[in-house]
Amino acid sequence: MAKYPDSTPAPEAPLTGGPLRILSLGLPRTGSSSTAEALRILGYRRVHHGTEMLLEGWDVTWIERAALAHFPSLSSKDPRPQPFTRAQWDEIFGSFDAVTDYGCMHALPLIAAYPEAKVILAYRDVDDWERSVNEVIIDRFWPRRTPAALLVRGLVWLAGAREPVITGIQQTFLGRFGAAGPDELRANLRTVYAQHMREVQEAVPPERLLHYKLGDGWEPLCKFLGKEVPEGVPFPRRNDAKAFGVLYDRFQRQKIRKIIWVLVRYGVLLVIIAGVTLQHRRIAALW
Repeated sequence: MAKYPDSTPAPEAPLTGGPLRILSLGLPRTGSSSTAEALRILGYRRVHHGTEMLLEGWDVTWIERAALAHFPSLSSKDPRPQPFTRAQWDEIFGSFDAVTDYGCMHALPLIAAYPEAKVILAYRDVDDWERSVNEVIIDRFWPRRTPAALLVRGLVWLAGAREPVITGIQQTFLGRFGAAGPDELRANLRTVYAQHMREVQEAVPPERLLHYKLGDGWEPLCKFLGKEVPEGVPFPRRNDAKAFGVLYDRFQRQKIRKIIWVLVRYGVLLVIIAGVTLQHRRIAALW
């Protein structure tokens, strides 16, 4: 039995290394944070995860470009980028040992770009998965159209507080699930879930593919990767929903700060205009 540390802190974005050896391509909400931590415990120190990518300030400029390049259903005012080549994926993931989480949204292009990589296809009960995606992702990125939400959207537009990365994430989900908006996205979840499982299985030779059910623990993962089961180390149980909530709240705070600044700026401007107008009327009254 191998001995490993209880946990490994998330690494800073590495500058050298690669190429990718592991593609963990389970769809969002299939335990990607736990998988990423498990891979680090097993010695794969450089593991790419979407939440850490955003919280740690790694490059995110590729998200929107990749969505437009690989999902023809998305509309674009600008010329559409060409599908990414291995060289372009290397710029994003080439210095990592493994990619988890957000990479699953581009599963087939990554499988084609890295034919030597082992592929982990995590899955869970589809009812639980559907409920989790709705609550953790869709409800946050596409809040219900209440009067208060519409007011906030108007202030966001006025303040120019829209985060490009949020737009990129929304486009990626809409493109991957073949949807024009959140309602269609919700309706397509189960169909695309089954399609994703089938496409990955058909694209990867059986000897390079692990079907990994959420909760299966160390044994199947270690056997697949040729690693010993860590002695005395429980399989990590990271709370993806909590981490995602922290990330979303950070973006919300950024938007609120921008909105407040715009309101203050416009408020000061209105006070100045009102003062000038009042002074003008007083002068006119004297004449």
